[in-house]
Amino acid sequence: MSSASPVKRVSLLALPEESAGTPISGLFETLVLVNAAAQRADARSAPLFEVEIVGPKRGVFPNIFGLPLKVHRAVEEVQDTDVVIAASMLIDEHEWVPGRYPETVNWLRRMHAQGADLCSACTGALLLAETGLLDGKDSTTHWAFAPTFRRNFPNVRLRIDELLVVAGAREEFVMSGAASSWQDLVLYLIARHASPRAAQTVGKFLLYRWDDQSQSPFIVFSPPTDHGDGAIREIQKRLYEDPRRHVSVKKMAQRCDLSRACFNRRFKRATGYSPLQYLLNLRVEEAKRMLESTDDPVDEISWKVGYEESAAFRRLFKRYTQLSPGEYRRKFHFPTGIHEHFR
Repeated sequence: MSSASPVKRVSLLALPEESAGTPISGLFETLVLVNAAAQRADARSAPLFEVEIVGPKRGVFPNIFGLPLKVHRAVEEVQDTDVVIAASMLIDEHEWVPGRYPETVNWLRRMHAQGADLCSACTGALLLAETGLLDGKDSTTHWAFAPTFRRNFPNVRLRIDELLVVAGAREEFVMSGAASSWQDLVLYLIARHASPRAAQTVGKFLLYRWDDQSQSPFIVFSPPTDHGDGAIREIQKRLYEDPRRHVSVKKMAQRCDLSRACFNRRFKRATGYSPLQYLLNLRVEEAKRMLESTDDPVDEISWKVGYEESAAFRRLFKRYTQLSPGEYRRKFHFPTGIHEHFR
């Protein structure tokens, strides 16, 4: 670390009019609460964390939702820190445009060179990746921003299924996945820089749950349809219209008047998936919808999405979501009364 002091200096990086307020406030308040808990246990205890919000310039600015966000110091004023956290941002059209914050990116590189940990919550990983420091390393971010991440940073190994990724020779890069996974990030940092007991105590008090190790159950299958291949787009439309998806790859190829090998290549070039992978994803997505919104037995859902053997369906479902169908239903099913209320 860049400081010999037991107090860890944490810089929460916010970009006015792009950053979401909840993760920044949550990270700030959680770390301040750790200090309060430590001093309550021992009045002579020094603060464990020194926390401030930094950004391209200091002042009070609206966040992405228009609420005021106070930036304590501009990054150019921060010469040294121990931990930087790039918090969540909402990005127009889900498309990252590099080069908009050159001073901030250069500052991140300097802080890393001086020994700071660089962390991100959700889409903050896009800003970290722009430094080039993640090239050749693992990372994660919000699953919905995976396409733009891969387009802009092909040299970073994106592990979109992971909720928390730690990388680097010093384990100095810590990245969390979508939305509320900033809670997993802050608990990890508290355990690492304070103590596991402190993380456990705060997690219990705030009802933070540190038990989800994957984003897979949350990822929505959303393949591209704007690829410009009309024949493949027509196949995609037909697949969506057939809930059981009893369509063979051979028949799909015949419909396009292509050999099977040629159809496979063309389909993957357009969608990013082989026809079989595409079909399996559609089946899982349809099953997820039924598990969330109906009380149908799992065996019946298995049959409805095209599996006569429910054991095969259960294996497929767990491979794609990291949860069994029963676990998924317990996690995401809306009670019947909720459905009735919104009819």
